Amino acid sequence: MTTNTTTTDRFLTVPELIERWPIGRNSTYALIKNPDFPRALVLLRQQDGKPRSMGYREADIVAFEEAHMVHASDLELDDDAEPTLPPAKRAQTRRRAR
Repeated sequence: MTTNTTTTDRFLTVPELIERWPIGRNSTYALIKNPDFPRALVLLRQQDGKPRSMGYREADIVAFEEAHMVHASDLELDDDAEPTLPPAKRAQTRRRAR
């Protein structure tokens, strides 16, 4: 019987995903809401049965990364080209609730 050494039984939490990817916290949560993203599994439950800690199988995350993400090494940039940023959004003022 041959075992696959690339898959592990390790679970990743959301803070570990934030550290793993070069994107911000809000972008990570937006990515988690993607319907193609692997489902979270309950790691710990409270005494009343509600989930206390959630996690994602590392093998599922690796498969998602390979299928959906572009790695920096795969990008080809011209030497003369400067990176362009999207236009900044105008800050909206919030009204106080009275």
